[in-house]
Amino acid sequence: MPYLMHIAFDNSRRLPRHIYYFEYAGVRFKLIQNEARKWSDVLLTIIPENDSSAEQRAYSVAGEFLSALSWENSARIVLRHEGGMGVGACFRLRQAKCRVFSFPEVPFSGHTTGYTISTIPATETDDQRIALTLFREGHSSNKLLLSFLFYWQIMEIRTNDPVGWINKTYYRRVAGFYFNTDDVQQLPLRGRKLGECLQEDCRHAIAHIRRKPGKRPLKFDVGEENRRLAISTRIIQELAKHYITNVLGLRNKLYLVRKGGRGFPVYVTKAFLQRAHCVPAYH
Repeated sequence: MPYLMHIAFDNSRRLPRHIYYFEYAGVRFKLIQNEARKWSDVLLTIIPENDSSAEQRAYSVAGEFLSALSWENSARIVLRHEGGMGVGACFRLRQAKCRVFSFPEVPFSGHTTGYTISTIPATETDDQRIALTLFREGHSSNKLLLSFLFYWQIMEIRTNDPVGWINKTYYRRVAGFYFNTDDVQQLPLRGRKLGECLQEDCRHAIAHIRRKPGKRPLKFDVGEENRRLAISTRIIQELAKHYITNVLGLRNKLYLVRKGGRGFPVYVTKAFLQRAHCVPAYH
């Protein structure tokens, strides 16, 4: 007997439609937007019963899709597997309804609308997938300490020297990288470069509560410390964005279309669009 799997997720960027269908990485989903102030949204997919590998693949593909959507829409998104139920052998995804409701884990921040799922980044390497997952988690966390660590780890994916890369990117004014330089001027650099400051006062201070003599300890519930961490997290977020785009090469897009003007909506590359007849899945 097939199994209707429920993957709950919270999305701070609201979509114009209540229901979407799409195929991503070979898995078909039905996306249902619930009332954001009451329940999480849900991705539904049908998998074989008692097939743990299919269940894990569906969840991994859903996570990859939601990471891409978070990046595209600058959305706070979190997800979790909420179980599901058995369905009949002839059951179709269009018949599926949300039967498992869960409370939102991302605080309601108003109806920020006007966003779509029509275009998302094309994740083509494992490095890009890991980076987008880390960025999604960092952007969705309500703790600055966790956000900073997630963003920092992005710059450890392909280099053993995040500090050197940060300094090179900032001080050499690398093309395509911009952020508010006033933020840097508000940090207590004390003769250090930006990379060393972020590593010692944030990355190491967060990861190691007990510091060696002479090293700055992390102070909790101190207004000035919270302000410093907020500024540092804004800076490291912009550095992480630049790293994902320019070092990991996340530049290509996927487009949600109906092949031949009909059929189940599926994400395709720009190259596919140029050689085949397709129409946008949702206008």
